[in-house]
Amino acid sequence: SMVIKLSSGINAEYGTKRNALVWLDGPHLDFFYKWKPQALEVDAGDISSRLQLKESLGCRSFDYFLENVWSMPAERDCVATGMIRNSDNECLDNAAGSDTFGQHLQYWGCHNLGNNQFWMYRNDRRIMGLLYVFDVDGVTPGSHVILVWVDYNSDRQFFDYNTQTQQLVHRRSGSVSIGNQNSRDVIINTCDIL
Repeated sequence: SMVIKLSSGINAEYGTKRNALVWLDGPHLDFFYKWKPQALEVDAGDISSRLQLKESLGCRSFDYFLENVWSMPAERDCVATGMIRNSDNECLDNAAGSDTFGQHLQYWGCHNLGNNQFWMYRNDRRIMGLLYVFDVDGVTPGSHVILVWVDYNSDRQFFDYNTQTQQLVHRRSGSVSIGNQNSRDVIINTCDIL
């Protein structure tokens, strides 16, 4: 296995940005910066040798990878991307970090750094982070909003956005996503919808 040591003053964003500049094509690079806006400030150094290697090896585009290998939704499959914020300036957050499967979605203070507060509202009305979509662990009031793999046979993963009330409405239950008074967890509950 390969061990990468970063010297002082160089952070993980350096390598991440270098990879992005080499492998991501136009719109995918723009999407990367929406997901990791702090990378805009990172100096990635000279990547010309990496680009030459990519060309000499005849590597395919990232579009090819997305369309033929890993069918993750691209930004073109989304109605909107970014943070989902409530009136208290708290954002929906996958507070568990990268190991989020099955975890409760939570509200935390908005940090404007993308990552765990970056969401894609897809054309199919699923809300997705980088790997997981919103689901619920039940369809009754008080059920938690959780993060799981896309399940094309499930009817519990759809959330409609009401532009008049600016609320996310869970389609199957007709309930809105709200914060839990006793914790940071996001739950669905009945609410007057205009």
